[in-house]
Amino acid sequence: MKGIGAIFEENALRDEEVFQLAVSDLSLSDDVLQSEKITHSIKLIEPNNPFQAVQEGGSI
Repeated sequence: MKGIGAIFEENALRDEEVFQLAVSDLSLSDDVLQSEKITHSIKLIEPNNPFQAVQEGGSI
């Protein structure tokens, strides 16, 4: 099992949904990953706060 992470601003709910759907589609596709499955982790940050993005990026 492989993990992938993403950081989104709190007001980017549509981006978060698209990311989750893309990870789910990849995980379910035997053609792309064969026997591997992908899990995801999402962190939400305050808009326009690059320092928080750096901090959260270290914990994904």
